[in-house]
Amino acid sequence: MRSNPPPGRDMPTRPAPHATKSLVVAGESVAQTDDIETFLIRFDPLEQRRQIREGMEAAIIERVAKDLLHVPVQTLLANLNLPSSTILRKMAREERLSPAESDRVARVLYVRQLAVEVFEDPALAAAWMQRSNAELAGLSPLEVLDSQPGYDRVREILLRVIHGVSA
Repeated sequence: MRSNPPPGRDMPTRPAPHATKSLVVAGESVAQTDDIETFLIRFDPLEQRRQIREGMEAAIIERVAKDLLHVPVQTLLANLNLPSSTILRKMAREERLSPAESDRVARVLYVRQLAVEVFEDPALAAAWMQRSNAELAGLSPLEVLDSQPGYDRVREILLRVIHGVSA
């Protein structure tokens, strides 16, 4: 299994799957359901960095919450320590997230992708991200992704599972 490294490190390159609706990501037209895959897989780390610095589209919050994690938007916002009213306003106005907000969302995307590789099932990965974890002082992985140290710890736990070390 290949894991997604933290922002700024080498990532695998492969084309994103196809879909019907499109929107523009980094100047390229990609399928609406594929832009998360595009961000994670097709873009190199420098392009990912550029996307984060320019700000992701606020609509990604709803898709990550509902489609990837199966949680209410408010739950995702609370776990990432993002201001609900600000983010909901940006979503309604079709604005971009700030670089800091985008970085927190990117952490969720990286961890979720790694969890899917570990558990080989998106539903199991989403459930694991919401479950209390003793190695995180009883918090869920999703609850600690609001900071880089939390991201690092969750990634370390998943990498230990990949390498067969007791987690």
